[in-house]
Amino acid sequence: MAFLAAAPVLAGLGMAGAGISAIGTIAGGIANRNAANYQAAIANNNKIIAIQNAARAEQAGNVQAEATSRKGAAQVAAIKVGQAASGVNVNTGSPVDVQAGQRETNQLDTETVLNNNMLHAYGYRTQATNFEAEENLDKAKADAAVPAAALSATGSLLSNASSTGFKWNGGGGGGGGGSSGVDNYNSGNPIY
Repeated sequence: MAFLAAAPVLAGLGMAGAGISAIGTIAGGIANRNAANYQAAIANNNKIIAIQNAARAEQAGNVQAEATSRKGAAQVAAIKVGQAASGVNVNTGSPVDVQAGQRETNQLDTETVLNNNMLHAYGYRTQATNFEAEENLDKAKADAAVPAAALSATGSLLSNASSTGFKWNGGGGGGGGGSSGVDNYNSGNPIY
């Protein structure tokens, strides 16, 4: 008889334990959401930094290219002055070709500086795109964390309720052919 009196208490304790477990699952989902939102915020900050670095690389490239261009112009002028000091006509023949060659070299140097800095800026923009994708993924994880935990907790509660009902309502065989200790006790055949 003590077994029957304890059965509802045990079932209630089992359901309480399932409820506590469900609350823990939902709390874990909330913690996962908060962690994912934090990671999304970090990715967003990294994206902003990468965009700023790209802009700085472009600005630095423009400054370096201008300095390279000025240095090249000074080299052409020095060549022309040196040619003139030698008594050579600086406006005809090979002296003009030498000056043109130096201008072309200077133009190439300037464009190389610009190109290198544009590549750096492109690398930073690529990083920004990657950080944005990471941010979006983390936001999606955050959005799904609590509903997934709630679904898991609900499934666990339903499974526990079903299992508890099966145990205490004579489950055992399919379709009513089985018998339980409760049925046997009620029929005068206790199972101990």
